[in-house]
Amino acid sequence: MSDQLVSLTIDDVAVTVPAGTPVIQAAERAGSIVPRYCYHPGIPSRPAQCRVCLVEIEGQPKLQPSCVMTVQDGMVVHTQSEQVLTAQRSVIEFLLLNHPLDCPICDAAG
Repeated sequence: MSDQLVSLTIDDVAVTVPAGTPVIQAAERAGSIVPRYCYHPGIPSRPAQCRVCLVEIEGQPKLQPSCVMTVQDGMVVHTQSEQVLTAQRSVIEFLLLNHPLDCPICDAAG
């Protein structure tokens, strides 16, 4: 991250964060929780594979994964628009479509 600060608006809340901050972290600072599945701030590689963290950024033609998109000065982000919520629901539904949801007996549960 940089010493330079960037100002943006997330869900009608003005926030100032260091340049290079992922949108998902800036959203948290603005009080907006963006759902995530594959993102963790302690893991340097952020592949944006799950697409659960999609947000709407004004001026962008489609929803963007907030875990890899970095803040830009003047950016306007929407985390709760109908388009975002519909996309998030669809992604989670797709991820769980063939998942048995039987975690206690799953080998991956440890």
